[in-house]
Amino acid sequence: MAEKKADIMLHPIRMRIIQELVKSPNQTVQQLIDHLGDVPQATMYRHLKILSNAELIHVVETNKVRGTVEKVYAVLVENLAITDKELEETAPEEHLRYFMTYQANLAKEFERYVMSQQPASYKEDGLGYWQTTMHLSDEEFEEFAEKLGQLIKEAVEKKPNKDRRARTLATISIPEVE
Repeated sequence: MAEKKADIMLHPIRMRIIQELVKSPNQTVQQLIDHLGDVPQATMYRHLKILSNAELIHVVETNKVRGTVEKVYAVLVENLAITDKELEETAPEEHLRYFMTYQANLAKEFERYVMSQQPASYKEDGLGYWQTTMHLSDEEFEEFAEKLGQLIKEAVEKKPNKDRRARTLATISIPEVE
């Protein structure tokens, strides 16, 4: 049985590769190794191959460098979303495992930040986490999600520059059990 897209994407190293390519598109293997900092070259190549075979990333350019071919990778953003069909075919236990992996990846990213920064800079840097309960009808929630999605889309489409800093925004929506 073929590995599910969520299993491929939610591997800790592959998740970081995808995030890095979303943050800074069009990177070589060496650039990815330099930016991630703790992924050995052989491991990087192995995970790039898995992501490429799953059509989550692709080669956008090749360059001749000292007799070898250097590949430049980019994310296939349109292939990152989990489809409704894939969601429906996922058992509750798998969803729980995916969520735990998602949480662990967020916790690791959070740890990398807080362990490398002074607490005094947290607020200035925009670090935050919060949870709230909203009382919305299905229609109101759909409208809210559309507006939030539009805001996120606009922010994601902004190109990196010297005045911008990459930021992770993670969203989770959990309906109350009736």
